[in-house]
Formats: sequence, structure tokens, C-alpha cells
Amino acid sequence: RILAVIHALQPLPPFNALAAYDLNSGNRLFLSILHSDEPALANDVAVDSNGNAYVTNSIGNFIWKIDDKGEASIFSKSMRFTEHPVDRDTPYSFYGLNGIAYVSSGGYLLVAQSNTGKIFKVDVDDGTVRHVLLNKDLTCPDGVVLRSDGVVLVVSPEVNKLWLLKSNNGWGEGVVYDEIDLGDEGCPTSVVARERDKMYVLFGYLREGILGKLERESFKIEEIKSPKESEDENIWIYVMIGFGLVYFLYWRFQMGQLVKNMNKKIN
Repeated sequence: RILAVIHALQPLPPFNALAAYDLNSGNRLFLSILHSDEPALANDVAVDSNGNAYVTNSIGNFIWKIDDKGEASIFSKSMRFTEHPVDRDTPYSFYGLNGIAYVSSGGYLLVAQSNTGKIFKVDVDDGTVRHVLLNKDLTCPDGVVLRSDGVVLVVSPEVNKLWLLKSNNGWGEGVVYDEIDLGDEGCPTSVVARERDKMYVLFGYLREGILGKLERESFKIEEIKSPKESEDENIWIYVMIGFGLVYFLYWRFQMGQLVKNMNKKIN
């Protein structure tokens, strides 16, 4: 199935929903209205191992949960989401919780908050929240995805960056170990990963839509490579070549000694 988060803009009546479609038939499986007593903006979605979907509310700073039948409820409305200061002078100050990814190995969600630059870890069993301590805050983090090697990719449409994050303690803490400039055009809003070294960024031209420019007919998906990781891989290749050369020279030395010993015995 494929999931689509819906947030209606004016002049349509305001509503938020999650739609699910069968990939084979194209039939809609459900359309779940995401209720809120306050203004809301449904934004991103992640799915756990049991088929439950989790949708971020950027204005209300909480997370909805939608089960595999389409039943929706408010899942996590922790005070942790609102304890950090927000710079009201930034153009993205009203964007709270945004990108979200599920970590199956630990049973938790990683959620980015655009207006504070924070990353949160949310337990899928009880909705409890912890702030992930990073070596630097991110500027307007948006799309989040988990790579197969455990690296988390985060993209920003405000500064046109892709960050690579890693953690060695289950995301109690994390490190931003690479930062890739995505250029000045296109407004990158989402990122996906395939295998370990394949990263693709969607340029959604979001600012054009916000300004009411609806004429665009094409968008851009670009494969991104990390120069730092490519450099590390090259170093590893050289190390392996070095080990291979040392082994070959050792083998050659041993064979030479063996031939000498055999010649001595023959003579």
C-alpha cells in the first residue's frame, strides 16, 4: 500500500487526513480524518512493523496514530515537544513537528522539529518522548529517513542542506558527521534511501506553492552522494589493497624459504 498525508489549503474547507491505497489495484483502502480541537497541519508519515501509521502535526506539535484499519487517534502530545524556545522572526517559526522515521530495531520514532532544530525519540509503545542530544542544532529540518546501516538522513528546505547523522547508543545522543550542500534551487523537502549508498532528494518547489504559483508541471528528484563517505570508502579500499599486498609478500617469502629448504635436502 501507499500512504498520502492530506492537508487542505484555502479556499477548501480546512481538514487533515491520511489516505491509504492498494498498490496493485489502485483502490483506496481508507481515508482517515485526523481530528484536532485546535488548528492543525498534517505533515509527514512513518509506518511501524505492525502497519500502524504515525502522522506529525506541525502546528499542534503532536503525533496522530492510525492503525491498519484506518482508525485514528492522538498518540503523543508530550510537553517535550514545546519546551524549547522558538525564534518567532524566522519564516518557519510556525512549523513544529515535521519529518518522521521509524526505527524497527528499537521500536521507536525519530521526529524532527523544524522551528527548534531538535530531533526527538518517541517510544511507539507508550508515546514517551526524549530529546536526542546532537553536537549541533539543525536549521529547519524537514524530511527524515533511516538508512539500512542505521544512518539518519535529514533534509532542510530553508538552508538547502542534507545532513547525515549517526548514533552509537540507540539515539540517546547523535552526531552530525556530514553536511551536503544541495544548491539554491528547488526547495528540498524529502529524502529517501536505497541500500547503503543510494540517497535521493525530492525538490518540491514548496515556496512556489505557498505563494500561489501553481503552474509548475515538473519537479526534480536528484541522487546525492556523500563526498565524505566516498572518501572513507576509498581509504578502506586502499587499506584492503595494503593488507593484500602484505599477505602476498609474506606468502612469497614463505614459498622462497620452502624452496630453499627443499634444495638443501636434495643436495
